[in-house]
Amino acid sequence: MTTLLTGGTGFVGQELCKRLREVTITSRNRNAALKKINAKNSKNKLSQPELVVQNVIQWDASSEPIQLPADTRFESVVNLMGESIAEGRWSAEKKHRIRSSRIDGTRRLVDGIIESGNLPNVFVSASAIGIYGDAGEDVVDEDHGHGSGFLTDVCAQWEQEAMRLQKHGVRVVCLRIGIVLGSQGGALKKMVPLFRWGLGGNLGDGNQWVAWIHVDDLVSMIQWSIETPTVSGPINATAPNPVSQADFMRHLRKALRFPFGLPATEMMTRWGARWIMKTDPELALYGRYVIPKRLTESGFAFEFPELGAALKDLN
Repeated sequence: MTTLLTGGTGFVGQELCKRLREVTITSRNRNAALKKINAKNSKNKLSQPELVVQNVIQWDASSEPIQLPADTRFESVVNLMGESIAEGRWSAEKKHRIRSSRIDGTRRLVDGIIESGNLPNVFVSASAIGIYGDAGEDVVDEDHGHGSGFLTDVCAQWEQEAMRLQKHGVRVVCLRIGIVLGSQGGALKKMVPLFRWGLGGNLGDGNQWVAWIHVDDLVSMIQWSIETPTVSGPINATAPNPVSQADFMRHLRKALRFPFGLPATEMMTRWGARWIMKTDPELALYGRYVIPKRLTESGFAFEFPELGAALKDLN
């Protein structure tokens, strides 16, 4: 199946490129993108690293709709582009980039697809569980209402832009992604510095829920979304067993072989998030007990449903 992929040079995008064949990615710099992905996979000793990505469409998502080749029809489009939420403190400029890269970028992608006249069978677009806000003790499935706040608004508008393709007969899947765990990036890369500073204990009161997903399962979900014609709409892309933040840190201490870690008060967590992890405290202090109801009802098979096994695989 031919696939067009945005965000192909990102953490999840690079993992997806290893699985897909006949994949074309988008980038503002074609040569740099090819070099980054294919060189990395050559280093990982794939049997055919030169086939991981062969084609790149040069496109600046911040300025204009994508221009697709007139003689090419992609059977699927996967949209993973977006300014990192976890990298950098949320200044006004940072928030603008987060919004623009997701909402405006997806609008320009959808506009370009429609204008091309060569519509895909399926459009799989990233979203995030941030759409639910701080849900407290609620059990959150796909039918749960939206929350309030910056991330909620971004995710809601992000999904609206993707869903416009439904009116043109395209099957649209919006993956509401939880905290992604991987050895090459994602949440673990940001959290390990806390342990080096001795803060590997609870963050805040430790009761906030953590909805997580192993990167391998997330990549499998994307493939499953492409290949399963009965699936559409929002999907919670999280493992079926969320844990409290205290349990998450306990499992992580075990995986990293740190015997103990000092707990951090809410004030300390806010300081550590801003100055050590260089991100926004909301990501550490807000919680959501998110369950992948639609995935489990559809028979999706998780390779890593339990946190302990997921962390053991990654360390």
